[in-house]
Amino acid sequence: MARNLDDWIQAYLVYTAEQESPEIYHAWAAVSAIAGALRRRVYFDQKYFQLYPNMYIVLVSPPGKCKKTTAMTMARKRLAPVPGINFVVDSTSRERLILDMSTAFVDGQSAMTAYSGEFGSLVTTSQMDMVVFLTDIFDSPDEWSHKTKGGGTNKIKMPYLNLMAGTTPDWLARAMPLDTIGIGLTSRVVFVYADKARMANPFPDPSPAQKELANLLTEDLIEISTMEGEFVFDPDAKEAYRKWYQGDRIEEIDNTDDPRLIGYYSRKDVHLIKLCMIVAASRRSETKITMADYETSLKMLKVVEERMPRVFAHVGRNPLNLEYEHVLAILAQNPQGVPRSAIMDALKFNAR
Repeated sequence: MARNLDDWIQAYLVYTAEQESPEIYHAWAAVSAIAGALRRRVYFDQKYFQLYPNMYIVLVSPPGKCKKTTAMTMARKRLAPVPGINFVVDSTSRERLILDMSTAFVDGQSAMTAYSGEFGSLVTTSQMDMVVFLTDIFDSPDEWSHKTKGGGTNKIKMPYLNLMAGTTPDWLARAMPLDTIGIGLTSRVVFVYADKARMANPFPDPSPAQKELANLLTEDLIEISTMEGEFVFDPDAKEAYRKWYQGDRIEEIDNTDDPRLIGYYSRKDVHLIKLCMIVAASRRSETKITMADYETSLKMLKVVEERMPRVFAHVGRNPLNLEYEHVLAILAQNPQGVPRSAIMDALKFNAR
């Protein structure tokens, strides 16, 4: 079946143009929707193991700034009509997630997509147990086993977990264990930071063409969901990736001043290949990665990386750093001075 749209991600950005969440949020929401549709039906062969296009994407902004949940909900609506898609319940524990995935085996895979308005609520329900599980399952092993408290065993055959969530820098600073930042789970996450909505639009009014795009996007996402087989690089894209892997990738790791980002850069090759598969699937049903797909994917990651230090701005510093910066902001706005009582009043809701 022929596609309606030349590029699903770009068409999705046109469709969402009247909504005020930042464009970068909608771009990565589109990436997540395609990853959810593809599931384990496609892969990239690394000979010793296979990479699948599932991604962990977390939208980050200060509280109430950028309508993270709205951006996720809009993408979920496009994915929901695709046959065979299983969604994780909004609020879940590790045990429930394991059970759901272990009973979701259909067509040779246990594939699920999770949308969580608050990454914190997803992780903190089971604390480090959830962190460890999400870390383990990211690589989509052939089988994952878990011994229950009652002595039984839950097995997940051919797991595939695709995750999109939202959070704030404050939550990461307060709730994520310091020894998990930069390694383990967070190195497997693409954190997408924004701090400004693109417009204040109380009455969005999509054009007739934009409204029609909603149906075309769903039709094409259903078509994307039928893709299967091995993704391969075109020769020029393969050579470009080889040069990056042996050159710029190593320089990025070596020149990373922030230790909280070293883990991400060490795994960037995984993120890049996954994204290449998704961008290619956005454009055609043939499982090949062209030079244009590779360049687009690399550019998307670089844009995210420029903002990523702000995600972890408060992590691993003085525990009173949030309050310190709050006081500095108050003083900057009041150069003539502020009564101590006013500062104390401003900080009264900063309880940990």
